[in-house]
Amino acid sequence: MIIKNLARFVLLLSFFALLTGCWNNKDIDKRLLPVVMGIDKGKNGNVHLYLRIPNPENNSTRTIDADEKTIDKAIDMLRTHAEESIDLLHLKLLLISEEVAKDSIKESIEFAVRSREISPKALIAIVSGDFEEVMHDQKKINVGLSAYDFFGKDSGWTPNISIIHLWEAYRGIYTDTEDTAIPIIAKGTATPFLSKGSAIMNKARMVGKISIEETLIYNLYQGQYSGGTVEVMNSSTVSLDNAHVSNHADWSGSTPKLTSHMKLMGVIEEKQGNPTNDQIKKDLEALMRKRYLSLLTRLQANKSDILGIGQYFRNQMSEEQRKKWKETYFPKLKQEFTIDVVIIDSGDLKS
Repeated sequence: MIIKNLARFVLLLSFFALLTGCWNNKDIDKRLLPVVMGIDKGKNGNVHLYLRIPNPENNSTRTIDADEKTIDKAIDMLRTHAEESIDLLHLKLLLISEEVAKDSIKESIEFAVRSREISPKALIAIVSGDFEEVMHDQKKINVGLSAYDFFGKDSGWTPNISIIHLWEAYRGIYTDTEDTAIPIIAKGTATPFLSKGSAIMNKARMVGKISIEETLIYNLYQGQYSGGTVEVMNSSTVSLDNAHVSNHADWSGSTPKLTSHMKLMGVIEEKQGNPTNDQIKKDLEALMRKRYLSLLTRLQANKSDILGIGQYFRNQMSEEQRKKWKETYFPKLKQEFTIDVVIIDSGDLKS
């Protein structure tokens, strides 16, 4: 009898376990799982917040938005009026309007970090142009993945696009010796986004822009080169197979001095005319050196150290000097920059 009652009890527990599983599935079905959050300026000094929510059944998205005094209040308003609960744990991309970025991204980034719902690995981008149009784009796409894949190294990404995660943007706001280059995007035609270069940040504020060609230099300096291609004097196209930068920092005199050497390994993919490999090598070295020095000059003028040069001098600076690095010392930096290109193969040439 005892054994029979025990068996019934176990069976009853199993029944409740199955019910619990079903209820959890229903709860999941009733949740809204946005993958993109957008933050723009609203009316009368408000924040206009958007959430893009995928609908995998028909490859579409649903966009909901709210205009409130703060980001927290906008989220609360959306949660109050939504029929389903809103879960930010699946958020992959935080988009910030250029107008907001030129003022400050601090509130946006601090909200995302403070919320504890958004992954520190979520990506950050700045939107140029009509922000509302980007957030309400209704292209039939692989929803939930395509927006993220634009920055994915295994999919649509190239070194012409900078990649900044939430934790890096947060660090950049509070670091005295390094800034961030946040990708700038606009609404695409065949794809969700179009790359427009990168934003030069000084802590939390956007102070300038760099082109996609200059973004490639920035990424090479960071060791990000996979899939990069360079057109050389309209005569050839070289794909980058490897990149390495060595730096030596010296502050023995009155101003900091950095000696840098970049080594690139590339494959010639296409030729126009009959340039020799040696000529392509020399032209590519001259082109990349010119672009690097132009980028550095722009950064010094904007007092933005997105290359993280200040990191090489940290041990040679006092705490007071570190605080003044970008404002006082970085603009005076003297740099010696050399580059060596090695052509390792001619690939499958096209002409």
